[in-house]
Amino acid sequence: MMNRKTTIIGGVILTLLASVPPRHPAQAIRVSRERHVIPGAIEPNTPGAPGVEVDPALAAAITDPAAFDQDGSLNLNKAIYVRFFDGERTSPPEAILVMIPGVVAGANSFKIVATEIVRLSGGRFEVWAIDRRSNLLENLDPMVRAENAMTREATLAALEAYVNDPAGRGGFIFAHPFSVSSFMSEWGLDVHLRDVRAVVDRARTITDNVFLGGHSLGAILTQMFAAYDFGDVAGFELLKGIIILDGTADPSGLGAVPISDDVYLNGGEGPLGPLAGLNELRHPMEPDDAPFVIEPFNPLLFELVEIGAQIALIDPDGPSILRPVIPERVPVPATNAAALGINLDDEFQEQIFARFSIGFLSVPPGGRAEDVAMRQDDPAGANPNGLWSPRDLSPALQQWAPLNDIGPLGLRSGPEPSAFETVARAFLLGEGNQTAAVSDTNFIEWYMPSRLVLDISKMIDLGRTPLSPEIIAAQTARGGNPITLTENSRVNVPLLAIRANEGGFVPSNAAFLLYSRSTSIPFSKVTVNTMQNYAHVDLLTSLERRSVRPANKNVPELIVDFVEDALP
Repeated sequence: MMNRKTTIIGGVILTLLASVPPRHPAQAIRVSRERHVIPGAIEPNTPGAPGVEVDPALAAAITDPAAFDQDGSLNLNKAIYVRFFDGERTSPPEAILVMIPGVVAGANSFKIVATEIVRLSGGRFEVWAIDRRSNLLENLDPMVRAENAMTREATLAALEAYVNDPAGRGGFIFAHPFSVSSFMSEWGLDVHLRDVRAVVDRARTITDNVFLGGHSLGAILTQMFAAYDFGDVAGFELLKGIIILDGTADPSGLGAVPISDDVYLNGGEGPLGPLAGLNELRHPMEPDDAPFVIEPFNPLLFELVEIGAQIALIDPDGPSILRPVIPERVPVPATNAAALGINLDDEFQEQIFARFSIGFLSVPPGGRAEDVAMRQDDPAGANPNGLWSPRDLSPALQQWAPLNDIGPLGLRSGPEPSAFETVARAFLLGEGNQTAAVSDTNFIEWYMPSRLVLDISKMIDLGRTPLSPEIIAAQTARGGNPITLTENSRVNVPLLAIRANEGGFVPSNAAFLLYSRSTSIPFSKVTVNTMQNYAHVDLLTSLERRSVRPANKNVPELIVDFVEDALP
């Protein structure tokens, strides 16, 4: 296998054929991708730190070569980024945008936006998309083999490999979650932000014009990085600007509030649902004490949705291969395309952080949505069309219609900004052309650290509530650093904030303004926009021009304009 630390994943010539705003002249750019794995924060309980013994069974289960040093020893104290750049450019970029993915998302979630940013900038800007260190735990080999073949048989073989893995359903780590508890319990906010710092520092060796951004939870992490005291410098002092996409912390204290000390230590209800406390993560007893997120989704489901995306491209009209495996996720007879659609589309997916706008179930000519699905109000209040569940049409299979407007079906909000095939292909590791698939990065993060979610839930007000001595003692009890999120009021770099109006995470642009007012960012340096008809993840997969002010821009265009204006 090739060395994945600097593996060229793929390059594609993108020539602009349609009209674009005058600010972005037409040009041909070869957008290439490289995965880089570099030294990250040294967490003292993690394999690779001095004196840490490694479980041989765990080492044998890890298939990513980048997780091992040249001497063959396992080292998970690493930072990862995927570089999107102009493969023909010989001079350094004028700006580098480091982007942090959202909850349970990986670097490839930025592929569409990043590629377009590089192209629109004429290759002057690069995008470095972060993969959290937990991506080193993923066994992508079955998916790689399936992508290199792109046949139904190969996809079924990948399904078999994950579901009936000899080490346990879903693979060794999912089947034996406590095997990674001793170190994943320490993969919290400080470790993650120091991994991001390693990438930012690498970017700053190339140009001083480094911007940091993120989507969803990644937007909150961007705000936290900017406000972090690293000892030698505050995070914002390393940046020329910050970009937050449909996510924000709440420093006002008017909305989400930090979890209590008791919940932080012993578990309880958090802003995103039940949380295992720090004591439970360090001394796990119950399945819910897993060191990675297992609700509402888990690593096996993430493996299966990637397989579902592949089979939806290869055999869209065939009967779902996932229904026999996860009937609770494919509750009625359906095609492969419909099985993927009802698990991703914003009319069917209950979890707002996993919603795309990609069509609807196929409705007979002259029919309406109620003919094939049942409606209820959206519990999240994000989608005016409500939340739908498919009807059982046996013996017929439910089919998927990749519509760009579902208004004619009798639905209130019609436009669907993302294309079904584009989204399905985004879940592939490579380009889906039988040659470009390399086991490097994917759209989803299978092993999202529970400790990171716990820490964010404690710091959701960006340090407005100081940590108690008890919490600081707990955070440092195993040799780690205390969370030092103390500099939010000093942050004074330009801000771009973009909201999806059907995203659900940011109820209104006022939330962005409350954040900016908690900082020292001048109002003249704050740019806020809304994307109409966008669900939460459409911000990453659609190039539809649905911005409000300025009107008729897409997300990459807004980002490129912002960076242009912020450059010295």
